[in-house]
Amino acid sequence: MEEGEPLTNSNNIINNNNHINNNNDTVLYNASHNINAYYYYMDEEAVNRLLFYYVLWTFVCPIIFSIIIAAGTVGNALVIYVILSRSAMQTVTNILLLNLAISDVAFLLICVPLTAYKYVAATWPFGDPMCKLVNYVIYVTAYVTVYTLVAISVLRYLTVVHNNETARYRTRRNVVLVNAVIWLVILAVNVPSVLIQEVKRFDDNFSYCGLSDGTTNAFFLTFFIFGYALPLFVICLLYLVVLCHLTRAGASTAMEQTRSRTARASKVIILVIAIFTVSWLPQHVNQMLSAYGTVPEGKAYEVFRILCNCMAYGNSCANPVIYNFVSKDFKKGFKEVVGCKKRTPERRRNDDADLELNGEVARAAIL
Repeated sequence: MEEGEPLTNSNNIINNNNHINNNNDTVLYNASHNINAYYYYMDEEAVNRLLFYYVLWTFVCPIIFSIIIAAGTVGNALVIYVILSRSAMQTVTNILLLNLAISDVAFLLICVPLTAYKYVAATWPFGDPMCKLVNYVIYVTAYVTVYTLVAISVLRYLTVVHNNETARYRTRRNVVLVNAVIWLVILAVNVPSVLIQEVKRFDDNFSYCGLSDGTTNAFFLTFFIFGYALPLFVICLLYLVVLCHLTRAGASTAMEQTRSRTARASKVIILVIAIFTVSWLPQHVNQMLSAYGTVPEGKAYEVFRILCNCMAYGNSCANPVIYNFVSKDFKKGFKEVVGCKKRTPERRRNDDADLELNGEVARAAIL
């Protein structure tokens, strides 16, 4: 066999990388992890391409995912601790933010490590049940996140537009109930996704965890509509109504105070929603291209595809950063925990009194 003759086959493997499956495991993974066996049958260009993928999947992706896991787990654990350890921080909005943090921790500890392993390994060794579980948790936590943001937006709408009529319903107990309902409903409606995830085997040395044949298009379209487009449309509509209500209300002193409180209270929430929107948009675009469009070929697209993955996963460690820079109460709580400052009973009473002094702001949002 002449040198370079198998290049056509190797290029086909590389170029068909994104058409084989939509769960980022391809035949090329097998080639990249047996690079010595392929080296002598490929010309210099093919070897360089193979080395590029090998470094990208084996080193770059695991490092990025490790940073996401570490930063996200620590940050969200701090959020959970600060809210649960300070009664004055347990406002109705913060209890919803607590739901976001719990969802993010579950995602970071269960899904991201195994996704990183999928990039490193040439096969899926964990079996069919774990394949179904990991993908189930990925989509459950994604749905919990976006519908918790919808719940927060509904809360802001009720607080501003129907404040007096809904005040007695906006309680901690009811918000905890809302969190529970979100989890129960999403856990239930995602059960069918378990049935279409499976381990596919090419041979004894290579298998991957992905969607069953013929289900990709419908699954990705459903996820885009109900896990991104529709909830974000509802969120934008609610905030538009809030803005119109404040604009029509006139310029009385009381309304100016309400506007000021609403602006401060909504700042964190709007940032969280904006970061979620930006983080998940590329991933949805990539999935829709994979399902309905023509997927580009080559190294540039592979970098883009991995970047989409990292942005979506990185959203799970973004919220604690937002809270730290925008919310003075969260920032104070983080400093106390990280700095190991002991809260004496007197200091605890003073801190809680400071928070309660914010009145409407402390009760309606996190500032």
